[in-house]
Amino acid sequence: MIARRASRSVLALAALVTLAAAAPRPAHAQTRADAFAGKIPPVSGQLFRKAGRFELTATGDLSLNDAFYSKYFGGLKLGYHLSEAWSVSLHAAAGTTSETGSAVVCPKDTGCVDAADAMLLQVPGKLQRIIGAEVAWSPVYGKLNVFAEKVAHFDLSILVGADLVSHDEVLGPSEAEALAASGDDPALVSTVGGHVGLGARLFLTEWLAVRLEVKDYVYGVEVPNNGSGKDWQNQIFTEVGLSFFLPFSNRPLP
Repeated sequence: MIARRASRSVLALAALVTLAAAAPRPAHAQTRADAFAGKIPPVSGQLFRKAGRFELTATGDLSLNDAFYSKYFGGLKLGYHLSEAWSVSLHAAAGTTSETGSAVVCPKDTGCVDAADAMLLQVPGKLQRIIGAEVAWSPVYGKLNVFAEKVAHFDLSILVGADLVSHDEVLGPSEAEALAASGDDPALVSTVGGHVGLGARLFLTEWLAVRLEVKDYVYGVEVPNNGSGKDWQNQIFTEVGLSFFLPFSNRPLP
């Protein structure tokens, strides 16, 4: 009798173990997925692609740290993206200039006064337009979580280019006095220069982006007061632009 009861107990225990093993268990994947419910899904890959597309940019430029003239330029840039990292472009910009607050002279016996027109005709820096070509390398493509609501896509670039810089001719003292007295404008002179810079692009849609660039232009100017040879000038510009990509959608991946 005791042996039969023990045998039945063992069989019942074995049946319970079998049922427990066969019962469905909650999946770990579902549990982990539930933990991220309602959160922003992860974004992988490059959502906004540039390779094989043209980029037309309307630009506005402002010179920085000018000694004599502040420049306010508007321009256009047309580029083609050879790959996601490399692009080539042509650009042109022109505009107006104004005297800076530092364009003053301070004689010993009197207070400081604005520099006369004849004096300003003897100093470089009055740019009129810039035309050039540029190569850009964009090694960085990134994403930012903005206020836990949106994902902002951006890239960063290194810029190198060659330019034709047009500026007012710099005159000697006698020529400057004569021209100032006549009220005429100095001749326009063009010289070859170049630039390096850094750029950033913030993508708004597949076909629209905001650009920000800082570039240092280097060019040579003949300054009669400095003797023979060219005086090398550095001109820093900050540029803001609105870019339109053509075609308006990403190229299909190969």
